Amino acid sequence: MKQLKKRMGYFVFLIPSLILFTFCVIYPFFSGIHLAFTDWDGIARSYDYVGIDNFIRLFSDKKVVAPIQNTVIYGVAVTAINNVLALSLAIILSKKLKGKAFFKTSFFIPLAISAVLASFVWKYIDSNMFSMVLGKSLLGSRRTVLTGIIIISLWNNLGSNVMIYMAGLTGIPKDYMEAAMIDGANSRKRFWNVTVPMLMPSFTICITLTLTSSLREFGTVLAATGGGPAGSSETVAILIYNYMFKYSRAGYAQAVSLVFMAFLVIIGLALTKFFRSKEIEA
Repeated sequence: MKQLKKRMGYFVFLIPSLILFTFCVIYPFFSGIHLAFTDWDGIARSYDYVGIDNFIRLFSDKKVVAPIQNTVIYGVAVTAINNVLALSLAIILSKKLKGKAFFKTSFFIPLAISAVLASFVWKYIDSNMFSMVLGKSLLGSRRTVLTGIIIISLWNNLGSNVMIYMAGLTGIPKDYMEAAMIDGANSRKRFWNVTVPMLMPSFTICITLTLTSSLREFGTVLAATGGGPAGSSETVAILIYNYMFKYSRAGYAQAVSLVFMAFLVIIGLALTKFFRSKEIEA
């Protein structure tokens, strides 16, 4: 009886969040699914059902190819660079170093800044410092715009993965490292044979969340470039936004978003399953 009351108490505290999540996410999602099968323009009160025409058009729409390429390049690059840097910094910060608290704070402060504000800050830096040093703006060139957005994302989001990896490193039993040293394993072998296997739960969280969040990136790209110049930084999320609000093709935008959501769910589940299968118990 006491356990039941305790669990009910926990559930009571969840009710406000569940209500907010239901009305802000679940209800709008399910109430808008049928719009993917219509020709709604986003404004009119009436619309006609067109069946699966929107989905057929999606798979033959050449305008979708470039945003998909930009999204994949951006997502893979951010995920790879972010996790390599985050793990490297976590290993360095886990050691006894002077000024370690200062560096920890430096990496965590950007987490408190919104993606939009971070983009505005870096747009100013790009238009002044980068333009003077490099002779051109990263965000203003079709060849370097994705690089500029990747830099903004790394600066804004790196700290969260550093925190997770540091927590994972502190959870590795020291006995394992000592046993490996006794067996004659050097630092490289200890890293690959002890550290990496024990950090698999951290990899599951960091890699999965970083990839899925970067693939659906919207705020940073919209605030930094709006998808420009000439669509060279347009991602799938920006494409959906443009079809919804600029081109007045809300039904088609909803179809694209549903297919994109299904893709993200599959990617997330596949990555989680893969890394879970590699996890070992301490």
